[in-house]
Amino acid sequence: MTQQLRSDPRPNFGLYVHVPFCPQRCPYCAFTVITGREDAVDGYVEAVCREIGTWSPLQDRGGLDTVFFGGGTPSRLQPAQLARILQTAEQVLGLRDDVEITIEANPTTVDAARFAELRDAGCNRLSLGAQSFCDDSLRLLGRMHSAKDAEQVYATARAAGFASVSFDLIFSVPGAPLQDWATTLTRAVQLAPDHMSAYALSVEPGTPFERLRQQGDLPEVDEEADATDYEKLVQTMTAAGYEHYEISNFARPGHRSRHNWDCWTGGEYLGVGLSAHSYLEGRRFWNGTDIDRYVSDIQAGTSAQAGQERLPPVAARGEALWLALRTSDGAWLTAQERQKLLASPTWRRLQDSNYARFENERLRLTAAGFAVADAVAVSVVDLICWEQLVVSGVERGYAPINV
Repeated sequence: MTQQLRSDPRPNFGLYVHVPFCPQRCPYCAFTVITGREDAVDGYVEAVCREIGTWSPLQDRGGLDTVFFGGGTPSRLQPAQLARILQTAEQVLGLRDDVEITIEANPTTVDAARFAELRDAGCNRLSLGAQSFCDDSLRLLGRMHSAKDAEQVYATARAAGFASVSFDLIFSVPGAPLQDWATTLTRAVQLAPDHMSAYALSVEPGTPFERLRQQGDLPEVDEEADATDYEKLVQTMTAAGYEHYEISNFARPGHRSRHNWDCWTGGEYLGVGLSAHSYLEGRRFWNGTDIDRYVSDIQAGTSAQAGQERLPPVAARGEALWLALRTSDGAWLTAQERQKLLASPTWRRLQDSNYARFENERLRLTAAGFAVADAVAVSVVDLICWEQLVVSGVERGYAPINV
């Protein structure tokens, strides 16, 4: 079982493995995915293992506490291929005894035998891309599975021994019947997953949905409807006993996503594979998005990195505050930061609106604050960090928002 409370003194250190292969590209998807390249799978797995091998200098960090196979559709790899990647990670970086190993899967891409093999390969947490439990919404999202498929694959995963299963759901689907979201939430709670992530659909640049929106063929979802869907999400999940531990994430006790929690709270992680991002020693870097270039670079013994950045301390502090305020733990403020906030009109507006509170020197958002978390977080970061950003010549990168 995933444990959310750990006494391990070693710093958190995670591995993200990007598996880009997908049976199709969903019209809302902006991730790096590849369709119709079955010929490239073996070479890609080999390249990922080689890339992991280049990171042997990190073997003194005490091992990985999380491994996350994301995509794409990682469950399309053969279990033996996933096992090989995990074995390479264990040999090069080490795996801690309580390591959380998550694999994303889509309904119709796995069966009972495949789930059992994934468990045998070492995966102990499953993230299931259900997206909706209403067929009308699934069709609008361009998904290949039905609601019944999602329910059946969930039962199959449980029977195969997965004791920690998460659903990914999408709300604010353009054109979806009004009752679909409530129906989806009701069915999700009935199935009783250990964790759930739910996100409002956003129309991303370069996606088929963006083209449809530009042509006037994809309706807008107004902010009020979006807010109503989010409120329904929070009410339903908390009433069912789930901890609302991050804006879009809910968990039963002991089942937070440790991998994502580490990322939100400043933990270091290594990303391998196509377009994968890493954060180590204050530096961010990422791989390119061309699969043939990625494989050839790795085979040639050269780096697949396409870019890197190191945020100035004040900008890094602002980002850390913004991320922390999206979580139930909130943000710890220094005495100077706390004094600055408490003396400002911003804090009075936050209090008057019942958006935030101080508890044991930590600034936490209330349930009402979570509903407008980005606006609140930006206002707090603006207040605490903006003057220093101006002095240091760092651009804010976002517009001020009044709460």
